[in-house]
Amino acid sequence: MRFRDFLSEDALSLERLAVTSPEQFFRLLEQKGVQAVRAAGAAIFLLAACGSPLLGQSAAERLAVDRWRDSLAGTTDTVGLRSLQRTLLRLAKKQPDSGLTQLRAGLVAFRRGELQADPDFSDATALLRKAAKRRPDWPEAWYALGVAEAARAEWEQADRLTLGSRVGVGTLERAAEDHRRALHADPGFVPAALALADLTLGLRDTALLGPARNALRRTARSAVAGPPELLLAWGRLERATGDPDSAAAAFEQFLAAGGARALGLLELARTHLAEGRPEGESRYYEGAALDDSAAAAEYRADLRPIAADSDLARLDALRGSERGEYLRRFWTNRDQVELRADGERLGEHYRRLLAARRDFALTVSRRFYSGSDAYRSGSAELDDRGIIYVRHGEPAERLRPFVFGLMPNETWRYARAEGDLLFHFSAGGDDTSGGDLYDYRLVESVLDLHGAAAAPPDQLLLSRQSLSPVYGRMLNWGPYGAARSHSRERTLGRVSIAFGTTTDSYELQFDRRLAAVANLIAVGGSGELRLAHLVFAIGEHGTAPSLADGAATYPVRVRLVALDGSDRPFARVDTSLVFRLGRPLGRGQYLIGRVELPLPPGFWSWRAAIEQGEGAGVVLPRDSVRVGRGGPALSLSDIALGVRQASAVWHPAPADTVFLTPFDLFREGGEVELYYEVGGAAAGAAYRHRIGVFRMNGDPPRADRRPVVTLGFEEKAAGPVIRSSRTLQLGRLKTGRYLVEVRVAGPDGGVETRRREFRVVKRE
Repeated sequence: MRFRDFLSEDALSLERLAVTSPEQFFRLLEQKGVQAVRAAGAAIFLLAACGSPLLGQSAAERLAVDRWRDSLAGTTDTVGLRSLQRTLLRLAKKQPDSGLTQLRAGLVAFRRGELQADPDFSDATALLRKAAKRRPDWPEAWYALGVAEAARAEWEQADRLTLGSRVGVGTLERAAEDHRRALHADPGFVPAALALADLTLGLRDTALLGPARNALRRTARSAVAGPPELLLAWGRLERATGDPDSAAAAFEQFLAAGGARALGLLELARTHLAEGRPEGESRYYEGAALDDSAAAAEYRADLRPIAADSDLARLDALRGSERGEYLRRFWTNRDQVELRADGERLGEHYRRLLAARRDFALTVSRRFYSGSDAYRSGSAELDDRGIIYVRHGEPAERLRPFVFGLMPNETWRYARAEGDLLFHFSAGGDDTSGGDLYDYRLVESVLDLHGAAAAPPDQLLLSRQSLSPVYGRMLNWGPYGAARSHSRERTLGRVSIAFGTTTDSYELQFDRRLAAVANLIAVGGSGELRLAHLVFAIGEHGTAPSLADGAATYPVRVRLVALDGSDRPFARVDTSLVFRLGRPLGRGQYLIGRVELPLPPGFWSWRAAIEQGEGAGVVLPRDSVRVGRGGPALSLSDIALGVRQASAVWHPAPADTVFLTPFDLFREGGEVELYYEVGGAAAGAAYRHRIGVFRMNGDPPRADRRPVVTLGFEEKAAGPVIRSSRTLQLGRLKTGRYLVEVRVAGPDGGVETRRREFRVVKRE
C-alpha cells in the first residue's frame, strides 16, 4: 500500500486523535477492533515519517512516549495490539531512523506480554533491544528494555520446569545493566534510577551495589525537583554500601522533600541504630507511633527474623501509639533479660541485620529442600548463617577450614553460661539434598558436611578440635567411646539448631572471665514482698584491683533480673559494691558479697552477671528460686547455709546474724550455720521442727531413705515469724553429696518442707 493511500479522512482524524488524546485513540481501537488498526497505521506512519530525525530525547518526546505507554495500559485487546505491532514493524522498515517506531512497537509488545499474549516477553525484549541499539542515547529505550527483562525474569522464575537455583538471576542482572545504560544516556532519568535501585537491592550481590550507588548519586544531583522516592532509594544504596553518613543525609532530604514521615524516620533509625548512634532509638519509636501502613509493614519485616508468630500477631492488631509502646516493651524486655541497658538490644538488632545482609545474603532465586535438611528457614534473603547471626550475633569462634574433599563449610561456637552452642554450615549439595554452592545450610554434625564421606576422617575431626574435646574423643577413643562421642556430638548439633533457630540472645561478653559463683536465696522480708539474696563469691583469677597506699580496691558490679513464668522480666537490680583489702587476693581467697532483690511469693527464674573492674566478668547460668508465700498460712523460706569464715552477713533483726554462702561445698569435719524462717505462725502456738541430712547416691543421684543426721525440736512462736538458727556438725559426714531437709508442722496439722543440696569435701 502506497503512502498516499493512507491519506483518507479516517486516517487524518485518527492522527489528530493520537496526538491530542492517546487515551481516546486506544479506546477507539478497542471499540472498533482490528479494522481500525489499518486506519491507525496511517496516523502512526505520519507521526513517524513527518517528524525530524531525533538526535536525543527531549522532554516533549519523553512525554509523548509516556503518553503512548499510558494509552497502551488502557487497552486489553490483544488481537488489536498484535496488528498494531505488525503495522509499526512494517513502518520501521521504511524509515531511515526507526528508533522511535521500534520503541513504540516494543511497548506494544510489552503490553501484550502483560496480557499473557506473549507471556515470556520475548517479543518485547527483542524489539526493545533493537530500539536501544539503534538509539543508544535514548534513556527511554534502555529503561523500557530493563523493565521488559525484569518481567521476563519473573516469568522464568515462575516456570517450575526450569532447573537451577539461580533461575532468572542473569536476566535480572541484564535488566540492571539496561537501567545503568539509561542513566548513562541521561543521569537525570528518574524512572531508571528507581528501577536500578530496586533491582540491585533485590539481587543482594555486593559487587553490584557500588556502581548502582554511584549512578543514583549522579541522578540525585542531576534531577531537578526529583520525587522523594529517588532520595529514599539513594539512601538505601548508600547504607548498603557502608556509607551511613551519606545515607542519613539522603533520608533527611527525603523527609524535607515531603516523603512519608514514618518511613523516613524508620530509615534514619535503621541507619543510626546500626552505627550505634543514640538518636536512632527516638526516631524508631516516633515512626512506629505514626499510622502509616507501608511503614508498619517495614517495622514488621524488621521484627520477623526474631519474633514469634504470636508477637507479630499482637503487633498487627495495634495502631499508632499503641504500636510504638508495644515495640518499646518488646525491646526493653530483651534488654533486661540479657542484663543490658535499655536500648542496647534494639541497636544490636539493626547492626546484625545490616551485617547479615552484607555477608550472608542469598544470591539464589530458588531454595530446594530435601528430607536430609536439618533446618528449613524458608528465607529468600539470608542463608542459614544469616539466620543464626541475626538471632545470636557474632560467634565467639568461627572456623572456615579447608579439608580435602569437603565443600565450603563453616563451624561457629557461641560461648554461653548454660553451655556452648555449635553450628555447622555446609555449602554445595549432593544427590540427597537441595543445597547450592551459594547457599550455606545448617547440618547437625561435621559428618553431615557435604563431601564428609570422601574427606580424610582425621583431618575432618582435627579441624574442629579447638571447639570441643568431643572431636578428639571421636578420633582417638576406642570403638565404644568413639561411638558415644559421635552420638554426643550429633546431639549437641541437634540441640544447638533447635535452640538457635527459635530464640535470640545478646549475652554479655567479657575480655577476661572471672572465677565466680552465686546463689539466690529467698529468706526474710515482710508484707507482700519477700527478700531474695544474691550471694556471690569472686576468686582471684581474672581480677584487677586498684592498688594505692598498700591497699587493694576491688570495684564489683552486680546485675540481677528475676523472670516470671513467661520469661518476662519482673524485677531487676544493677548495683556496684567496693571491696577494700589490705592486700590483693591470693589463691583460695574470695570476695564475698550480697545483693538484695524484693520479690513477691512465687516461682521465679533468674539471671545474673558479675563484673570486676574493666573487661572482667562472668554471666552465671540461669537458675530458679521459689519465694515462700506470705499471709496467715504456714510457709517456709529457703534454707540459708553458711560458714563464719566464708559468708556474707545479713541481719534480719538487730539481735540476729545470718551467714549466707554461695558455695555448696563444705569441708569434712566442719560446722555449717543453718537458718530459715517460718511465716504465718500464731503467737504462743507450738511448732514441731525436724531437720534431716540424707546422703545422695546413684546417677542421677537420689537421697537415701534414712537420714545420716537428724535433729528434732518443738518451739513456741513469739510472733507471726519464727526465725530459726541451728549449727550442723559435719563430723559424721563422709565426703560426698547430701540433702538437708527442713520440715515444720503446725498445730493444725499443716506441714511445710524445704530441701537444699550440698557437698562435703576433704580438708586440704
